[in-house]
Amino acid sequence: MPKLSHEALVHLVRAAPEVIVGLLQRELGLELPAMAHPRITAAELVDLNLAEYRADAVITLGPDDAPTEAFVLEAQNDVDLRKRRSWPLYVAGLRARLGCPVTLVVVALDPRVAAWCAEPIDLGRQRGTIHPLVLGPAQIPVIIDLEEACRAPELAVLSVAAHGREPGAEFIALAALTAVRGLDRDKELFYPDFIHAVLGEVARAALEQLMNKATYEYQSEFARKYISIGKAEGKAEGKAEGKAEGKAEGKAEGQAQMLLKLLRVKGFTVSPAAAARVESCKDLDQLDLWAERVLTATCLDDIFRA
Repeated sequence: MPKLSHEALVHLVRAAPEVIVGLLQRELGLELPAMAHPRITAAELVDLNLAEYRADAVITLGPDDAPTEAFVLEAQNDVDLRKRRSWPLYVAGLRARLGCPVTLVVVALDPRVAAWCAEPIDLGRQRGTIHPLVLGPAQIPVIIDLEEACRAPELAVLSVAAHGREPGAEFIALAALTAVRGLDRDKELFYPDFIHAVLGEVARAALEQLMNKATYEYQSEFARKYISIGKAEGKAEGKAEGKAEGKAEGKAEGQAQMLLKLLRVKGFTVSPAAAARVESCKDLDQLDLWAERVLTATCLDDIFRA
């Protein structure tokens, strides 16, 4: 599958704890109270506030002041032997903090990594063992039904991340794009970017063909705004320079404005020189490549590198 940044996956699983709990119930058979009310809580697990002792997320069930159960939630993209030392500490530290049963849950979207994460962790002479619960590709449903996607937008996005290189992934992505429409502004910007980044090349090209159809309505507010601007400018230019050329330039200008908006939303300071470089670019493939890099970039140089 495409390389997915750890931060992007953590952002997704933190956004909807009920999705994770629902998967544990449906796919792994956990019996949980009907009114569990899962919540994300502080992920610091021990008194020492060190980064290596901080889980990706913690989900609690029950009252805030007296949870009945908790899950340490980890997102894992690679095999990392250090985790087999730190994960038991996460479980023990959270149990000491909350005083309730604690289970380790790992989200691993690569089948090889998921199999490794599921291996029991022996704490010594088989007198104590951690058995992680793993949500891998086999436990993430394929969602192409629009109504199902709209009922659980984060699960629809997670479905794209898990199955983005499989045949028909463009329809999974299209359902997810439809589902995230109308969410809060941060999610409406982040999720389409995330979806595009995790798709395989074949599915991405097929998705673009679907989205280029006249009946497709762009999902995010800024996409609809700037695509419409691009089309309008393209139409005006097309009268003077030819319809085909005007349409292509209009689309490029619309995508350039979308990219600049996304950069600012992601917190990058866009210099006049960088803005001019984006606005002057008429290469749709180049604009797409820059947009893909925004999700994992830490600076503008990461985005505009050769």
